[in-house]
Amino acid sequence: MIDKGRKAGGMVMMLANLVIDLLLPTVVFVLLAPTGLPAALRLSLGGTLLAAKAIGGGMRTGEFRWPLAIPMAVVPTATLVGCYLGGLGDTTSMVSAAVVAALIVVGDLLRTRLRHKQAHRIDGFAVLVLAEVVAGVVLTSISGDARFVLARSSCYLAVGGLVILATTWTDHPFMRDALKSVAAKGDPLRAEGFDRTWLKSRRFRTIYRFVTATLGAVLLLDAVLRGIVIYSYPPSDVAESSLLSGLPLIGLIGLWLFLNRTFVVPRAERLLDAEVSQGQSI
Repeated sequence: MIDKGRKAGGMVMMLANLVIDLLLPTVVFVLLAPTGLPAALRLSLGGTLLAAKAIGGGMRTGEFRWPLAIPMAVVPTATLVGCYLGGLGDTTSMVSAAVVAALIVVGDLLRTRLRHKQAHRIDGFAVLVLAEVVAGVVLTSISGDARFVLARSSCYLAVGGLVILATTWTDHPFMRDALKSVAAKGDPLRAEGFDRTWLKSRRFRTIYRFVTATLGAVLLLDAVLRGIVIYSYPPSDVAESSLLSGLPLIGLIGLWLFLNRTFVVPRAERLLDAEVSQGQSI
């Protein structure tokens, strides 16, 4: 009963975190209305805060990296506002902020690699954030229209979905790394057992590859639905379309979480439990 309660609590927390992500850009958009900033800039600032939240780590690591998240939020924001007040225009201001954000992410990747010189692979989540930030640089340079800026989130989700799908058949599928610490429950023996089970059990590998592939598919599907919703509203209703365009992701991720946590992941946990028990009996 305790484990089931923890799982249910974890699902609720993940959904709550998702709702915050969806509401944040709209909240920022509304709160900054009295400043007189153009709609596109206000939406872009909301996206900057989301990127800072993502790179900080949050629920993925269990520890939020404030020393990285704060500069990721403050420096691009200051760049965007400074460029705009300096008369550089909406698009140039947003591109400048996106470039600065990308440099911060690259700097963190390089710092991590230099600190852990024996690491054989790059943090996949950081690469995902970087890919989305770089996509933002390119897309922002195309148009400064408020709806287009809002629709960038669809492109971010599509990029994220493709990056996640690309890891499916590698030795480190995205959800293998994301869920390893959850499966280990803070126990080094379970963490070692997780790696052994991955090497020994084809079924175990298939489960984590399935969870990874379905997450990528969910993000790609939502990217399409989000774009349809955004462009079904006129530019004047950008706040309303911002809220409504996020609803499909809540439903899709909620369904994805329920199906995987109820029917798929427990099978992997049983395989891991068996491996850990076998290791302890030797």
